Amino acid sequence: MLLNVKQRLLLLNILPSESNYITLKVIREQQERLSFSEEELKRLKVKRDGDRYIWDESVDEPVDIEIGESARGIIKLAFRELDQQGQLKVEFLPLYEHFMEGEDWPPAEDTTDEEKPTPIRPD
Repeated sequence: MLLNVKQRLLLLNILPSESNYITLKVIREQQERLSFSEEELKRLKVKRDGDRYIWDESVDEPVDIEIGESARGIIKLAFRELDQQGQLKVEFLPLYEHFMEGEDWPPAEDTTDEEKPTPIRPD
């Protein structure tokens, strides 16, 4: 799944920190996949600014991150709980829609009517 820095951080944030042994092993593996290498941190110029992270968005290119079936289930459960508690945030919506509603990934760019191709209709 192609994910940019913000999406990776959002997913890292919603993974639970408490569960049973097997689930925690899956979570730890997924955290490692979503985390950043030293090379990425240098290239992106990631810095902590108070309670948030900042990075050079001009070099933020999506990275293909494997998300296994078990991790996908854990993410879906986390989104379900956030939704039930009324704690979803706008920045979660594309990821929520992908995991919970099966929306295509990555989300389609918004296009104006002028940019949309004209359908070809047979005579």
